[in-house]
Amino acid sequence: MTQNTGGRGLPIIYHPDNPIYTADKTSDAKRQPKASEVTAASIVSDIVRLGLKVGDRLPAEVDMLAQYPVSRETLREALRILEVQGMIALKRGPGGGPFVSALNASYLARTATLYFHLSGATYDEVFDTWETIEPQLTAKVARISDKHLKERAFARFLGYQIDEHDETEVFSDLNNFHAVIAELSGNRVLTLITQAITHIVVEHVLNADEPVTQQSHLNDEHIDIAQAIIAGRPRKASTLMQEHIADVVENYRSRYPDRSSELVQWR
Repeated sequence: MTQNTGGRGLPIIYHPDNPIYTADKTSDAKRQPKASEVTAASIVSDIVRLGLKVGDRLPAEVDMLAQYPVSRETLREALRILEVQGMIALKRGPGGGPFVSALNASYLARTATLYFHLSGATYDEVFDTWETIEPQLTAKVARISDKHLKERAFARFLGYQIDEHDETEVFSDLNNFHAVIAELSGNRVLTLITQAITHIVVEHVLNADEPVTQQSHLNDEHIDIAQAIIAGRPRKASTLMQEHIADVVENYRSRYPDRSSELVQWR
């Protein structure tokens, strides 16, 4: 992929196999947001401002119409936008309505895969991004001075026994190990980006691999990484994470040599 200014100082990104490009023509081509998008943004701002928590119910439609000066159709479209993005859940029937949902990076991952697909990005590039970001994030977490905090966060993984759980539980738990590292970083942007990338790796790649219950070495590698993080050894933790990711990627490439060069799919 190369970058060109298009002769006007505007960043244009080209891909040799996909001539789609984008330019930041903010001066004369920026689309004005629709009323439903503006309303959706206002609702999100109010959720943050009011400190609403997961499971909290938003006001009834009649109250929201009084709060946001838009039509019923526009308000409902705004709520559908937030539902599609996973920000709220719309429950039907008695006691229903819009409720605040937990942030889920899978929605960010799905949007990202659309952009990745259109840009011509491959799974090899997703692997490269994973190998670039998470070892550095692991080192950052290892530098946390609160050892007890790290011990509590990784306690469930240190004594984990794969043969005591079914396939679905093992897969979820091994994936959650990476989520814990992201959350401990204290950087919400890095957390969401890292979780989105690992979600793509897990859902698009690892689900196609051999059963995780047959990969006890992954659990052993997680234990080694956790111990290095708890001990406050950032360089070792980073190296172990890099080797762990390389192990996962190499195993996948050896089993499916042609798939890693495929375009990232939007899903």
